Amino acid sequence: MAAPATGNQIWRGAAYVIAAAFLFALAPAVARHASSELNVLILVFWTNIWMFVLMCLWVMVRPPAGGLQTGKLGKHFLRSVFTYGAIVTYFYAVRHIPFANAVILQSMGPLFVPILALLIFRRLSDRYVWLGVLISFIGVMLIVRPDRVDVSVGEVSALLAALGGAAAALVIWSLGTTEPPDRQMFYFAFFALLLSTVSLPWVWQWPTTDQMIQVFFIALCTIVGQFFYAKAFSIAPGDKVNTWIYMSLVFAAIIGFVLWDEPILGFTVVGAALVVGGAYLATRENGAKKSRAG
Repeated sequence: MAAPATGNQIWRGAAYVIAAAFLFALAPAVARHASSELNVLILVFWTNIWMFVLMCLWVMVRPPAGGLQTGKLGKHFLRSVFTYGAIVTYFYAVRHIPFANAVILQSMGPLFVPILALLIFRRLSDRYVWLGVLISFIGVMLIVRPDRVDVSVGEVSALLAALGGAAAALVIWSLGTTEPPDRQMFYFAFFALLLSTVSLPWVWQWPTTDQMIQVFFIALCTIVGQFFYAKAFSIAPGDKVNTWIYMSLVFAAIIGFVLWDEPILGFTVVGAALVVGGAYLATRENGAKKSRAG
Protein backbone atom coordinates (compact mmCIF):
# COMPACT_ATOMS: atom_id res chain seq x y z
CA MET A 1 0.00 0.00 0.00
CA ALA A 2 1.45 3.36 -1.03
CA ALA A 3 1.90 6.13 1.53
CA PRO A 4 -0.97 8.67 1.57
CA ALA A 5 -0.37 11.64 -0.72
CA THR A 6 -0.97 14.34 1.88
CA GLY A 7 0.34 17.90 1.65
CA ASN A 8 3.84 18.99 2.61
CA GLN A 9 3.13 21.94 4.92
CA ILE A 10 5.49 20.59 7.54
CA TRP A 11 5.63 23.47 10.00
CA ARG A 12 1.93 24.24 9.82
CA GLY A 13 1.24 20.56 10.49
CA ALA A 14 3.68 20.65 13.42
CA ALA A 15 1.82 23.64 14.87
CA TYR A 16 -1.45 21.69 14.74
CA VAL A 17 0.16 18.71 16.50
CA ILE A 18 1.55 21.00 19.23
CA ALA A 19 -1.92 22.49 19.75
CA ALA A 20 -3.34 18.96 19.94
CA ALA A 21 -0.63 17.96 22.43
CA PHE A 22 -1.60 20.85 24.72
CA LEU A 23 -5.26 19.84 24.68
CA PHE A 24 -4.36 16.17 25.18
CA ALA A 25 -2.42 17.21 28.30
CA LEU A 26 -5.19 19.48 29.58
CA ALA A 27 -7.95 16.86 29.28
CA PRO A 28 -6.25 14.25 31.54
CA ALA A 29 -5.59 16.97 34.13
CA VAL A 30 -9.36 17.36 34.47
CA ALA A 31 -9.94 13.61 34.16
CA ARG A 32 -7.50 13.03 37.02
CA HIS A 33 -9.90 14.82 39.33
CA ALA A 34 -13.14 13.52 37.80
CA SER A 35 -12.05 9.85 37.76
CA SER A 36 -11.34 9.87 41.51
CA GLU A 37 -15.06 9.29 42.13
CA LEU A 38 -16.28 8.28 38.67
CA ASN A 39 -15.62 4.91 37.03
CA VAL A 40 -13.14 5.30 34.18
CA LEU A 41 -15.36 3.51 31.64
CA ILE A 42 -18.29 5.72 32.61
CA LEU A 43 -16.04 8.76 32.29
CA VAL A 44 -15.09 7.66 28.76
CA PHE A 45 -18.75 6.95 27.90
CA TRP A 46 -20.03 10.39 28.95
CA THR A 47 -17.04 12.04 27.29
CA ASN A 48 -17.97 10.29 24.05
CA ILE A 49 -21.60 11.41 24.39
CA TRP A 50 -20.55 15.03 24.68
CA MET A 51 -18.09 14.67 21.81
CA PHE A 52 -20.85 13.30 19.59
CA VAL A 53 -23.26 16.09 20.61
CA LEU A 54 -20.60 18.71 19.90
CA MET A 55 -19.85 17.21 16.50
CA CYS A 56 -23.56 17.02 15.59
CA LEU A 57 -23.91 20.72 16.40
CA TRP A 58 -20.74 21.53 14.48
CA VAL A 59 -21.71 19.73 11.26
CA MET A 60 -25.16 21.32 11.38
CA VAL A 61 -23.66 24.80 11.61
CA ARG A 62 -20.71 24.13 9.31
CA PRO A 63 -21.10 20.96 7.22
CA PRO A 64 -17.81 19.46 5.98
CA ALA A 65 -16.92 19.80 2.31
CA GLY A 66 -18.91 17.11 0.51
CA GLY A 67 -21.17 16.55 3.51
CA LEU A 68 -21.03 13.48 5.73
CA GLN A 69 -21.25 10.95 2.93
CA THR A 70 -18.12 8.82 2.84
CA GLY A 71 -16.75 5.81 1.07
CA LYS A 72 -14.28 5.16 3.91
CA LEU A 73 -16.68 4.04 6.63
CA GLY A 74 -14.56 0.99 7.39
CA LYS A 75 -11.47 3.13 7.98
CA HIS A 76 -13.41 5.52 10.21
CA PHE A 77 -14.56 2.57 12.31
CA LEU A 78 -11.04 1.10 12.39
CA ARG A 79 -9.61 4.41 13.59
CA SER A 80 -12.18 4.49 16.42
CA VAL A 81 -11.41 0.89 17.39
CA PHE A 82 -7.67 1.59 17.59
CA THR A 83 -8.13 4.82 19.54
CA TYR A 84 -10.69 3.41 21.97
CA GLY A 85 -8.57 0.29 22.47
CA ALA A 86 -5.53 2.45 23.19
CA ILE A 87 -7.46 4.42 25.81
CA VAL A 88 -8.80 1.33 27.58
CA THR A 89 -5.45 -0.52 27.62
CA TYR A 90 -3.67 2.62 28.83
CA PHE A 91 -6.10 3.08 31.72
CA TYR A 92 -5.67 -0.58 32.60
CA ALA A 93 -1.88 -0.15 32.65
CA VAL A 94 -2.08 2.97 34.81
CA ARG A 95 -4.09 1.04 37.40
CA HIS A 96 -1.82 -2.02 37.54
CA ILE A 97 1.77 -0.79 37.13
CA PRO A 98 3.66 2.32 38.29
CA PHE A 99 2.33 5.41 36.55
CA ALA A 100 5.73 6.44 35.19
CA ASN A 101 6.24 3.01 33.62
CA ALA A 102 2.83 3.16 31.97
CA VAL A 103 3.55 6.62 30.55
CA ILE A 104 6.93 5.59 29.17
CA LEU A 105 5.66 2.42 27.49
CA GLN A 106 2.57 4.17 26.10
CA SER A 107 4.84 6.95 24.82
CA MET A 108 6.52 4.49 22.47
CA GLY A 109 3.67 5.18 20.02
CA PRO A 110 5.63 7.68 17.90
CA LEU A 111 8.44 5.11 17.64
CA PHE A 112 5.96 2.65 16.15
CA VAL A 113 4.66 5.12 13.53
CA PRO A 114 7.68 4.99 11.16
CA ILE A 115 7.87 1.21 11.68
CA LEU A 116 4.23 0.72 10.75
CA ALA A 117 4.61 3.20 7.89
CA LEU A 118 7.39 1.00 6.51
CA LEU A 119 5.41 -2.23 6.93
CA ILE A 120 2.05 -0.95 5.68
CA PHE A 121 2.79 2.00 3.38
CA ARG A 122 6.23 0.80 2.24
CA ARG A 123 7.45 4.26 3.19
CA LEU A 124 10.97 4.39 4.60
CA SER A 125 11.14 7.49 6.81
CA ASP A 126 14.37 9.43 6.50
CA ARG A 127 17.07 9.02 9.13
CA TYR A 128 16.20 12.38 10.70
CA VAL A 129 12.73 11.08 11.59
CA TRP A 130 14.19 8.04 13.33
CA LEU A 131 16.87 10.07 15.10
CA GLY A 132 14.42 12.80 16.11
CA VAL A 133 11.89 10.32 17.52
CA LEU A 134 14.65 8.56 19.48
CA ILE A 135 15.98 11.81 20.95
CA SER A 136 12.47 12.91 21.94
CA PHE A 137 11.79 9.53 23.55
CA ILE A 138 14.95 9.85 25.64
CA GLY A 139 13.63 13.26 26.69
CA VAL A 140 10.34 11.67 27.74
CA MET A 141 12.24 9.14 29.88
CA LEU A 142 14.06 11.99 31.64
CA ILE A 143 10.77 13.78 32.31
CA VAL A 144 8.93 10.73 33.67
CA ARG A 145 11.88 8.70 35.04
CA PRO A 146 10.26 5.25 35.30
CA ASP A 147 11.02 2.53 37.80
CA ARG A 148 12.38 -0.79 36.59
CA VAL A 149 10.08 -2.13 33.88
CA ASP A 150 9.05 -5.76 34.30
CA VAL A 151 7.17 -8.07 31.94
CA SER A 152 3.57 -8.36 33.14
CA VAL A 153 0.03 -7.92 31.87
CA GLY A 154 0.24 -4.24 32.84
CA GLU A 155 3.39 -3.61 30.80
CA VAL A 156 1.98 -5.52 27.82
CA SER A 157 -1.21 -3.47 28.11
CA ALA A 158 0.78 -0.21 27.99
CA LEU A 159 2.65 -1.42 24.91
CA LEU A 160 -0.65 -2.33 23.27
CA ALA A 161 -1.85 1.21 24.01
CA ALA A 162 1.22 2.57 22.24
CA LEU A 163 0.70 0.26 19.28
CA GLY A 164 -3.00 1.13 19.10
CA GLY A 165 -2.20 4.85 19.11
CA ALA A 166 0.36 4.39 16.34
CA ALA A 167 -2.07 2.32 14.26
CA ALA A 168 -4.74 5.00 14.73
CA ALA A 169 -2.24 7.63 13.58
CA LEU A 170 -1.65 5.71 10.35
CA VAL A 171 -5.38 5.41 9.70
CA ILE A 172 -5.79 9.16 10.33
CA TRP A 173 -2.90 9.77 7.92
CA SER A 174 -4.61 7.62 5.30
CA LEU A 175 -8.00 9.29 5.82
CA GLY A 176 -6.41 12.72 5.47
CA THR A 177 -6.11 12.31 1.69
CA THR A 178 -9.89 12.39 1.10
CA GLU A 179 -11.70 12.99 4.39
CA PRO A 180 -11.82 16.53 5.86
CA PRO A 181 -11.01 16.68 9.59
CA ASP A 182 -14.56 17.58 10.68
CA ARG A 183 -15.98 14.54 8.86
CA GLN A 184 -13.32 12.40 10.51
CA MET A 185 -14.27 13.80 13.91
CA PHE A 186 -17.97 13.13 13.37
CA TYR A 187 -17.45 9.45 12.60
CA PHE A 188 -14.82 9.10 15.31
CA ALA A 189 -17.24 10.48 17.91
CA PHE A 190 -20.07 8.29 16.60
CA PHE A 191 -18.16 5.01 16.59
CA ALA A 192 -16.36 5.79 19.86
CA LEU A 193 -19.75 6.32 21.51
CA LEU A 194 -21.00 2.97 20.19
CA LEU A 195 -17.89 1.17 21.42
CA SER A 196 -18.10 2.72 24.88
CA THR A 197 -21.66 1.46 25.43
CA VAL A 198 -20.52 -2.18 25.52
CA SER A 199 -19.44 -2.05 29.18
CA LEU A 200 -22.41 -0.03 30.50
CA PRO A 201 -24.44 -2.94 31.96
CA TRP A 202 -21.58 -3.71 34.37
CA VAL A 203 -20.37 -0.22 35.35
CA TRP A 204 -23.34 2.15 35.05
CA GLN A 205 -23.13 5.29 37.18
CA TRP A 206 -24.79 8.73 37.01
CA PRO A 207 -22.31 11.61 37.22
CA THR A 208 -23.00 14.52 39.55
CA THR A 209 -23.52 18.00 38.11
CA ASP A 210 -19.93 18.98 38.90
CA GLN A 211 -18.62 15.79 37.30
CA MET A 212 -20.74 16.37 34.21
CA ILE A 213 -19.26 19.85 33.80
CA GLN A 214 -15.78 18.37 34.04
CA VAL A 215 -16.66 15.64 31.55
CA PHE A 216 -17.94 18.26 29.11
CA PHE A 217 -14.62 20.11 29.36
CA ILE A 218 -12.72 16.85 28.78
CA ALA A 219 -14.87 16.15 25.71
CA LEU A 220 -14.28 19.66 24.35
CA CYS A 221 -10.51 19.39 24.75
CA THR A 222 -10.48 15.88 23.27
CA ILE A 223 -12.57 16.59 20.20
CA VAL A 224 -10.75 19.84 19.37
CA GLY A 225 -7.40 18.12 19.97
CA GLN A 226 -8.39 15.24 17.69
CA PHE A 227 -9.48 17.79 15.07
CA PHE A 228 -6.07 19.50 15.16
CA TYR A 229 -4.36 16.09 15.02
CA ALA A 230 -6.36 15.04 11.96
CA LYS A 231 -5.77 18.46 10.36
CA ALA A 232 -2.01 18.06 10.79
CA PHE A 233 -2.04 14.66 9.07
CA SER A 234 -4.06 16.06 6.16
CA ILE A 235 -1.50 18.75 5.32
CA ALA A 236 1.82 17.07 6.21
CA PRO A 237 3.40 13.58 6.23
CA GLY A 238 2.43 11.90 9.49
CA ASP A 239 5.87 10.49 10.28
CA LYS A 240 7.41 13.98 9.99
CA VAL A 241 5.09 15.81 12.39
CA ASN A 242 3.88 13.12 14.80
CA THR A 243 6.93 13.40 17.08
CA TRP A 244 5.62 16.77 18.29
CA ILE A 245 2.87 14.87 20.15
CA TYR A 246 5.53 14.28 22.83
CA MET A 247 4.97 17.92 23.78
CA SER A 248 1.95 16.68 25.73
CA LEU A 249 4.44 15.40 28.36
CA VAL A 250 6.06 18.83 28.55
CA PHE A 251 2.69 20.55 28.89
CA ALA A 252 1.63 17.97 31.50
CA ALA A 253 4.70 18.81 33.60
CA ILE A 254 3.86 22.51 33.42
CA ILE A 255 0.19 21.89 34.28
CA GLY A 256 1.23 19.69 37.21
CA PHE A 257 3.46 22.47 38.51
CA VAL A 258 0.75 25.13 38.19
CA LEU A 259 -2.20 23.11 39.55
CA TRP A 260 -0.62 20.71 42.05
CA ASP A 261 2.77 22.26 42.85
CA GLU A 262 4.51 19.22 41.37
CA PRO A 263 8.22 20.12 41.16
CA ILE A 264 9.95 20.74 37.87
CA LEU A 265 13.39 19.21 38.33
CA GLY A 266 16.55 19.59 36.29
CA PHE A 267 15.83 16.25 34.63
CA THR A 268 12.45 17.63 33.53
CA VAL A 269 14.02 20.68 31.91
CA VAL A 270 16.66 18.63 30.09
CA GLY A 271 14.03 16.13 29.01
CA ALA A 272 11.78 18.89 27.68
CA ALA A 273 14.70 20.33 25.71
CA LEU A 274 15.37 16.90 24.16
CA VAL A 275 11.69 16.47 23.29
CA VAL A 276 11.63 19.81 21.47
CA GLY A 277 15.04 19.26 19.86
CA GLY A 278 14.17 15.78 18.63
CA ALA A 279 10.82 16.86 17.21
CA TYR A 280 12.48 19.86 15.56
CA LEU A 281 15.11 17.62 13.97
CA ALA A 282 12.50 15.20 12.62
CA THR A 283 10.53 18.11 11.16
CA ARG A 284 13.24 20.49 9.99
CA GLU A 285 15.22 18.16 7.74
CA ASN A 286 12.33 17.52 5.39
CA GLY A 287 11.93 21.26 4.97
CA ALA A 288 15.61 21.56 4.16
CA LYS A 289 15.30 18.86 1.53
CA LYS A 290 12.33 20.67 0.07
CA SER A 291 14.34 23.89 -0.15
CA ARG A 292 17.22 22.14 -1.87
CA ALA A 293 14.82 20.53 -4.29
CA GLY A 294 13.38 23.93 -5.12
